[in-house]
Amino acid sequence: MFEQIKSYVDAAVDFGLKLEADYVIARGIDRTTNQIRFSQNKIDINKEWQIHLLELFTVVDGSKIAVGEFSPTSEENVRKRVEAQIKFAKKMAPSPQFQSIEKQISKYSQIDGLYDPKIVDYREKAPEVINASIQEAQSAGAKRVAGSFFFRDNYFYLNSSSGPKGEFSTSFYNLTVRAFQEELDASGQGLACGTIPSSAEKKILNASKKAGHYSKLHLGAKQAKPGIFDIIMAPAVAANLLGNIPEMANPLLIMMGMSALGDKMGEQMGPEFLSITDNGLLTDGLGSSPFDFEGTPRKNTPIIDKGVLINYIHNTSTSALVQSETTGNSELYDFGIGTKFLTPIGTNVVFNNGDRSFEELLEGSGKPTVFVLCNWYTRFTSRISTEYSTIPRDAAFLVENGELGQPVKNFRISDNLLRQFANIDAMGNDRTQIKWWEVEFPTWIPTIRVKDCRITTATQ
Repeated sequence: MFEQIKSYVDAAVDFGLKLEADYVIARGIDRTTNQIRFSQNKIDINKEWQIHLLELFTVVDGSKIAVGEFSPTSEENVRKRVEAQIKFAKKMAPSPQFQSIEKQISKYSQIDGLYDPKIVDYREKAPEVINASIQEAQSAGAKRVAGSFFFRDNYFYLNSSSGPKGEFSTSFYNLTVRAFQEELDASGQGLACGTIPSSAEKKILNASKKAGHYSKLHLGAKQAKPGIFDIIMAPAVAANLLGNIPEMANPLLIMMGMSALGDKMGEQMGPEFLSITDNGLLTDGLGSSPFDFEGTPRKNTPIIDKGVLINYIHNTSTSALVQSETTGNSELYDFGIGTKFLTPIGTNVVFNNGDRSFEELLEGSGKPTVFVLCNWYTRFTSRISTEYSTIPRDAAFLVENGELGQPVKNFRISDNLLRQFANIDAMGNDRTQIKWWEVEFPTWIPTIRVKDCRITTATQ
């Protein structure tokens, strides 16, 4: 099927040029996804589906843009879709953000660990791995285990009327497991993700063991009290909250009023021991690829260096607007408003690893402290001011005498993200890759301790 999707992509570009489009970029995707869902200690869904997709970006009359995607069935089908999209583009107003697309033909880097050659055989083995993970959570103390496991392989082929062309394959896996006790509030979570599912069994079992352990440890949780606490954020929490800051280093988000970093270039945002990059070439990175949607080679771009904001990510258009250089971050992306844009989008957000063990993080605060394993439903009052609230789930504990003490429940973290980022106090040495439904962009991050955070609780 790869040759078929390639022929459709090439045909789309040819048809677009014949219809006098200024620019045409087409990307074909062949994708096979597997899902195993489990609940009540057993697998209840094991399914597979395939997608054949053609993404199309067209520009006419200088800067009139249209974006579409469809499942191609024949060259005639492709021709009709291209023709309809170009007609639609001609009715659009010129885009004030669009400047150009990548025109340079480049040699792309070979990224290790991007694709699992054993993934076809792994489809037979995966249910055994998940059954073993359920047993691992039970052995660690869980009464009930539930979750989902996805794994996928992708083939991408890109052709641009400006010259760049290329193809690559990727694979990934993503496990979310939750463990429960008979007491409904006593629960734990485990996450595991990466690019090579056939070698992930150890990480999957460890994630399930962690979920079972924390669910048992969380028995007897009491109502938390409101106040100011140091918070030790597990990687899943730190990624969901603190990971928002480097994701805001995006000029289009700044123009849309969705970023707090528009006037922060060169400012000290966090402690000197904190550095963050956007690395599209990272081994085992779920956001890695040889090139972006325009065919620009991916890069490793420093965003925050020793706590100072030093870069935004760019595609060709945003870099031209500010007389900078593209960072190889161009993608078609939907910001939740029903249509896609050609925009800079992050690849792998990479925090530096810290130097503290988990035990040292627990011991070092000396203030009222709470450890939070997981959080859901983060909502911002304003992306500019970064006021937000979020609900901790799946195990939280007061830290007492340098150890996890009384389990707590029923509270919110309600605070200001810029202030918390500046108040990062210490970083663990357990950096891991996080991606799940509360963390959209792959984020490599350790456990992080943040000073003086505000906790609120429900009132009668």
